[in-house]
Amino acid sequence: MLTDEQVTRFNRDGFLNGGKILDDAQVDVLRDELSRVIEGGENLDRKPVRMSNLSGNEAAPVWQIVNIWEASDAYADLVHHPKIAEDMAQLTGAKSLRIWHDQIQFKPAETGGVNWWHQDAPLWPIIAPMTEVSAWVALDDVDESNGCMSMVPSSHLWGNQ
Repeated sequence: MLTDEQVTRFNRDGFLNGGKILDDAQVDVLRDELSRVIEGGENLDRKPVRMSNLSGNEAAPVWQIVNIWEASDAYADLVHHPKIAEDMAQLTGAKSLRIWHDQIQFKPAETGGVNWWHQDAPLWPIIAPMTEVSAWVALDDVDESNGCMSMVPSSHLWGNQ
């Protein structure tokens, strides 16, 4: 359960570092599953909804995978992770949650790629009320030197940008 101070910080800033939720063994399984799905591609028995190379360059791929949970039991478990679900419910005040989709953006080392600044809510105008939140789970150590995701504090209060 999140503290009152964490909820207040989320409401003020629009984001919250929820801390480490997976142990190293769980992360290794997810990394292996990601490799399996990418390498399996069209030959998988169970496929994600979408898998594409956003860079268009086979030598330097930047993978986007939507609903990998449909191809991987390990990712299905992650989508239903009790700590993530509890935090999302607490932050939104929801009594029940609905998942819009899961999405992986995999940028291999030395390859990189940019996903330009955006707000999630205007990208999904079909969702009402606009209470959606994203749970970003990094499978690698990340910081500003290797291109981690960053947020603009309080930008959720600017209206749709």
